[in-house]
Amino acid sequence: MRFIWILIVAPLAFAQIHRAEQDREIRYWLLDPGTHQFKISHDFNVTRVGQKYVHSFVRKGSVVTQSQIFDLDTGEQLKTYNVTGKETNALGYYPTPAPDDEVVVQAELPHPIEPGQSVRVRVIETYTDPTYTVKNGELVWDRTLGRPRNEVTLPEGWMLSQVTVPAIISLDSEGRITCRFTNPRNDEIHVVLKARRRPGS
Repeated sequence: MRFIWILIVAPLAFAQIHRAEQDREIRYWLLDPGTHQFKISHDFNVTRVGQKYVHSFVRKGSVVTQSQIFDLDTGEQLKTYNVTGKETNALGYYPTPAPDDEVVVQAELPHPIEPGQSVRVRVIETYTDPTYTVKNGELVWDRTLGRPRNEVTLPEGWMLSQVTVPAIISLDSEGRITCRFTNPRNDEIHVVLKARRRPGS
């Protein structure tokens, strides 16, 4: 049996949150499932004194294209290029090392972070992942989500048929179905989302 959990969204259900806390949310826009592609956007603050580079770690099995990283405080788009996990680990920025062969998108800040300073950045990327596909006429998006707040928007012309985790379901400004998942735990939630084409689309 298939279940879909639906909650009614009040207009002011999600209030503005403090700038420093907005790294808790990530958004996904699913593209045509035949391409196995979806877009990702998330923001975070850089506060480590002396840090010169920012990074986006690519999940194993995925390929990232059209990676863009912006300094939100100035609007400047930062130059990006790929490095390895080994090169990133050598910088000493992160307490948990990445696998040496992991692909990491790196962007260079205009200058190293100074004491008392922070930089707010936004990462926008297009992922190609074979786990996002079509099976028996259904769109299938299978992914673990680690952020406290996760928002997933279906492609235009698709309607939700199954979701394995409770979600707040609404329509975006273009009439596309959006699922919002909240993860109150310290680990990941495993979401399998399925959809079918709307009749006539």
